[in-house]
Amino acid sequence: MLAKDSSLTRTGKGEVVDKDSSFTWYVGTVDEANSFIGLARVFSNDEKVKETLLEVQKRLFAVGAEPSHQKLEEEDLEWLLKKVEEFENAVKKPNRFIILEKDEATAFLSVARAVVRRAEREAVRLYREGKVRLLTVEWLNKLSYLLYLMILKEGEGEFEEV
Repeated sequence: MLAKDSSLTRTGKGEVVDKDSSFTWYVGTVDEANSFIGLARVFSNDEKVKETLLEVQKRLFAVGAEPSHQKLEEEDLEWLLKKVEEFENAVKKPNRFIILEKDEATAFLSVARAVVRRAEREAVRLYREGKVRLLTVEWLNKLSYLLYLMILKEGEGEFEEV
């Protein structure tokens, strides 16, 4: 049997919600993504990737607080789009499917990307419920693409084709 309050959690606004609510799943997934991004940063061999991942981690705290604090700003999306452009210009994109994972750094980035994509799907549900803004969904969508570009950069163009 669960303890009386072990099935409840508080939002940033102090509201009590179930630990299995869509809000709690969303926040937990963003936290999980942040952890994998940190792990990828530790194993990264590319200073630009490391620096960008650290900035992403800082902004993910605002993304996770979104349902209650709405700290994510348009400037955060603009920053992310600028980073996407920088990495697009720094890598050659393959024209077919490839195996992205070639070492620890690319593998952790790949897992982080998958978790961010799950967070995006959960954010879409919350957006439809009116609990997060479209900005949050867009930010997560662009983050997953940025992580893909970082995998390409970290892999230095050496991947196994499918």
